[in-house]
Amino acid sequence: MIVGRVMEIRLYEIFNTDTLRHRDTAKTVLDRVSKRNGDERIVIDFAGVSFASRSFCHELKRGLGDLDVVFVNMMPEVEGMMNIAFSKPRVDFEPPTESKKLAQLVSD
Repeated sequence: MIVGRVMEIRLYEIFNTDTLRHRDTAKTVLDRVSKRNGDERIVIDFAGVSFASRSFCHELKRGLGDLDVVFVNMMPEVEGMMNIAFSKPRVDFEPPTESKKLAQLVSD
């Protein structure tokens, strides 16, 4: 149960599509979040949304930061993508630099 003042953002009503694909789409959501009153609880309603791209989810995560946000009515596919975007990578990956690549080629 959500108590107090609530800012509810209904994604399907804003975008009139069941597919959220772009970082700019997430930025539109974040613009709305930025206009909330300080004491409002943020609820993002995914009813009617069947797909959210990794780009959308990642931008939303980046923009929300540590805000206390409740996501409701998420389909399992959307929830799975949000979990991927909101989790930290399990492995640190450092792409080889050109000098490392060259050193590997010379040593082989």
